[in-house]
Amino acid sequence: MKYSVSPLTCGGCVRRITEALRAVDSGARVQVDLAAGTVEADGAFDATTVVATLAAIGYQAIPATAGTGGGSCCGSCHA
Repeated sequence: MKYSVSPLTCGGCVRRITEALRAVDSGARVQVDLAAGTVEADGAFDATTVVATLAAIGYQAIPATAGTGGGSCCGSCHA
């Protein structure tokens, strides 16, 4: 599943996010796109777990929804 994540600024963010999600599921596939501000994570966890795990290390994550046009999410429907 894809998430809009902030703040997402550097390689340290990539490392921290990857390590945190792999601590939940060591076999998780985690792909971080700094330029787009997104994280794709597939593993033995649900969206609530991803959001909570990233919040615990200082990131706000919002699940991106399908069918939002260009694939980005403004977050307004998740408030």
